[in-house]
Amino acid sequence: MILLVRHGEATHHTQNLTGGWTDSFLTEKGKKQMRTLAAGLAKDFSGQKSRIRILTSDLKRAKASADIIGDLLQERVEVLSFLREKNNGEAAGLDEKAARALYFPPATPKELNHRNYPGGETRREFFERTVRGMRTIERLERDNFIIVAHKGTIQNIIFDWLGFDIAEVSKHNFSFDILPASLTVLGTNKWQEHAVFLLNETSHLRTGEGFGLFQFKYGTSRR
Repeated sequence: MILLVRHGEATHHTQNLTGGWTDSFLTEKGKKQMRTLAAGLAKDFSGQKSRIRILTSDLKRAKASADIIGDLLQERVEVLSFLREKNNGEAAGLDEKAARALYFPPATPKELNHRNYPGGETRREFFERTVRGMRTIERLERDNFIIVAHKGTIQNIIFDWLGFDIAEVSKHNFSFDILPASLTVLGTNKWQEHAVFLLNETSHLRTGEGFGLFQFKYGTSRR
């Protein structure tokens, strides 16, 4: 299975900074969120002999989130820069007011090759960077992965998992919300279909329980 975890609340959320490649830190609330999420994962994986690999974006808010999970599960964390959020170029590190002065709005919301900020990525470039990186991960559909990343990165992974390229996503005008410290679970079911077993799950932040990861009818990939 592939567990997609968005990092916890970060300082760019609380200090009115832009997101993207702004290298913000987890807040105390964000650290608490991740400890709760990690405890839920530990309950699910307790007694399981399945191999777990933890992959993370190299931005501080994601890496710190992954380290909290890795410490509790006693697993090594692998850092992969392709898991970064969309590059917002010269706006990275700026507050929202300063970033607005650099912002170049697209002609329509459907634009895929538009660069919002000088030096930043287009929507298409961001999607292709994410997908290209995911293709390099060995045994992605055979082992258990925890991928700690960002809202846009996780959305891209879900789109690709469901077989959509970014042009189709734009054409059909859909998306998924991905909240801080949320969990999304992807896997291959017994019919060999790419499935979404959990999406944007945040109930653990209220209950502190596990996620019931092994209640679903996973299949064994033949790929």
